[in-house]
Amino acid sequence: MLSKFLNTKTLIILLLILGGIYLVTKLTEKEERTFTTELVAIDTSKVTKIVVIPKLGSGEKVTLEKTGTEWGLESAGKTYMADLPTIKNILAELKRMRTVRVAAIDESKWDEQQVTDSTATRIQLYDGKDILADLYLGKFSYTQAQNPQNPGGQPQTVMYTHIRPVDENTVYVVEGFIKMTVQSKVDNYRTKTLAAVEPNDITKVSFNYPGQDNFTVSLENNKWMIDGQPADSNKTSLYLRKYTRLSSSAFLSEEDRMRPTPSHMITIEGNNILPIELKAFPADTVNRFGIKTNMVPDAIYNGGKNKLFEKIFVGRDEFTPKEN
Repeated sequence: MLSKFLNTKTLIILLLILGGIYLVTKLTEKEERTFTTELVAIDTSKVTKIVVIPKLGSGEKVTLEKTGTEWGLESAGKTYMADLPTIKNILAELKRMRTVRVAAIDESKWDEQQVTDSTATRIQLYDGKDILADLYLGKFSYTQAQNPQNPGGQPQTVMYTHIRPVDENTVYVVEGFIKMTVQSKVDNYRTKTLAAVEPNDITKVSFNYPGQDNFTVSLENNKWMIDGQPADSNKTSLYLRKYTRLSSSAFLSEEDRMRPTPSHMITIEGNNILPIELKAFPADTVNRFGIKTNMVPDAIYNGGKNKLFEKIFVGRDEFTPKEN
C-alpha cells in the first residue's frame, strides 16, 4: 500500500516536472518567435518625420518631414525637395527587416559592432512629436547563400546589419538592406527627377540654343514635324521616352563655377502637363554644365555626369529622317 502511494506521489512529481519543462519550453519558443519578428513593429503609414544622424564626421543631420501629403527635406539650414522613392524605400526596409540573432547583450562589443554614438548612423521615426523608433545602425556584412528552391543556381547575397535600439544594451543582427538604404549624405535624399511625363502627352519641344541652330519639334495632325517639315517618328519617340523619368543623382551647388546665364534651353509642352523648362549653364571642364529644371527649383544637376547634357540638349539631326 505504501509502495503504491509512493509510486503515485513520484508520478505526480514527475508530471509536475514535465509540465514545468513544457511550460518553460513554450515560453522560450514564444520569446524566440518574438525575437525573430519585426524589430520595428510600427505602422509606417503613421510616420510623419524621419531624422538621420550620420556617424561622426560623415555628414550633416538630415530631417525629412511630412506636411499633408508632401515630404520636405532640411539639412544644415538649407531646405530641398525630398525624393519620395527614397523615403518609401527606407520605410519599406524598416518594416521588412527581420532579426536573425542577438550579437551582444552589453556594451563590451559596441565599438566592434559600430553601434555607438560616434560609429553608428542613427535613425529616428516620429508620429508628430511622438517617437516611434530610435535605432543605431551599425556594422554591415553579407554572405553568399544557396537558394534552396534553386540548388543549381547562382548563390544569393544575404545582407546583415548590426542594430541597437537607443534605449537598449542588446545588439541585434537583422537581415535586409537597411544599412544601404539609410545613407549619410543629404544628396541621397534630394529629388533625383528632373522631369516625369508620359511621352504620349508631349506635343511640342522647343530648342533654344543662343548663337546656334534653334528649332521646334511639334505634333501636327498626329504627325511629328520639325520646323514644319516631317520628322522621323521613331527617332522622335525615342527622344521623348527619356522624359518618362529623366533623373540624376549628381548635384552641383551655387558655389560651383557656372555662368549666370544659360547657353541652352528647351521647353516641353503638352496635354495635361505644366510646361517643363530645362536650362544648361556653362561650368568648368569637369562638370561642363549645371542643369536646372523648373520642376525642382532648388537643384542644380551635374550635366557632365553620365552625359546628362548630351541626353537632353540634342541637335536637329536627332529628329530628321535619314536620307535615302
